Amino acid sequence: MGEGNGLSVRFKLIASVLSLVVFILVSEGMLRLLDMDLYSKSKTFPLNRDIDFPEIYQKDADLFWRFRPDFDTKSEQFSYLSYHINSTGMRGEDVADKGDAYRILALGNSCTFGWGIEYGSTYCCQLQKILSAKYPSKKIEVINAGVPGYSSHQGKIYFANELLALKPDMVLIMFGWNDQWPAGKGICDDDQRMPSEFVLGLQNLASRTKLYQLARKVAISLADRGEAPMLDDISGMQRVSPDCFCNNLKQIVKTAKVHNIKPVLLIPPVACLKNYFTGSISDFHRRHARYQAEIKRAAEYTFTDYIDLQEAFDAYRDLFDDAQADPVHFNVQGHLVAANAIAEKVLPILQTDSASVFSRLSDAPCYGCVGASVFMW
Repeated sequence: MGEGNGLSVRFKLIASVLSLVVFILVSEGMLRLLDMDLYSKSKTFPLNRDIDFPEIYQKDADLFWRFRPDFDTKSEQFSYLSYHINSTGMRGEDVADKGDAYRILALGNSCTFGWGIEYGSTYCCQLQKILSAKYPSKKIEVINAGVPGYSSHQGKIYFANELLALKPDMVLIMFGWNDQWPAGKGICDDDQRMPSEFVLGLQNLASRTKLYQLARKVAISLADRGEAPMLDDISGMQRVSPDCFCNNLKQIVKTAKVHNIKPVLLIPPVACLKNYFTGSISDFHRRHARYQAEIKRAAEYTFTDYIDLQEAFDAYRDLFDDAQADPVHFNVQGHLVAANAIAEKVLPILQTDSASVFSRLSDAPCYGCVGASVFMW
């Protein structure tokens, strides 16, 4: 009798598991067949809204999120463009062996990534073209390591843990927009605590299923009760405070110098009030100026020069397609202005620093130092 009850319990348990598996498979199949819109965009997600795209991003214990490697984005809700992500999780083609190339790494967020911009028109690609034209006999690479939504906190970790392996000779560092973004639920980047690697692995595996996306959409709709944070909302806590922002930049510069990499800080531009918002007063612009000042402070503290892209952008009135809606992401012409401003400061280094790795370029013609900036390392 006891043995029969034991078999009955085991049979019921197996039947229950099989029924659950069948239910999941049928439900998943029906959702895919119906092609339901399961897109969800959280207004109060504590890190970054683009993480709502599980087919594009995966969760990461250290970086919070990263691109899924080796694919082309096709989500029209993510962007009207398709972006190619290489096997290392960066935009563009796979990074080849360095060989004798001079390698510049562009570390940043969506503006470095080139949000809404075809890859060949990004400032990274245009900078490589400009420098290569000056030194046609030498191989110069500019690697795009920009990830949408990244703050200086993430950039610091990304650079130290992964990007050093690419052995760059120079790193361009541009952060600021996401750092000043209001911290969802009042949790700044430093205080974020991610689940274990095992849990994240399960989430990343499940996140591509329609059932997971449906459950997430329901959960987000129940959790989002307030209004989405606005650009000009200066109340509450930022993702990265100005002081922490400065310290993160100092750490990136320190890491670069320890590994004999030349760091260059870039001041991120926004659509200025004078050119795009005549007569307006903006809390967002005032706060952004504070973060720009922190970049200068970090540069002074670390004896590292910076390139003021805001100053370069303020000479134009057509570098943002819709400054009212998006004063952050500049257009193709803006990327060209950025590339020229960076090249103007980088070329003197390539021409004058003959005692270091730049001696490889000594047989190239000298075009004279462009600009009056002197780099201190």
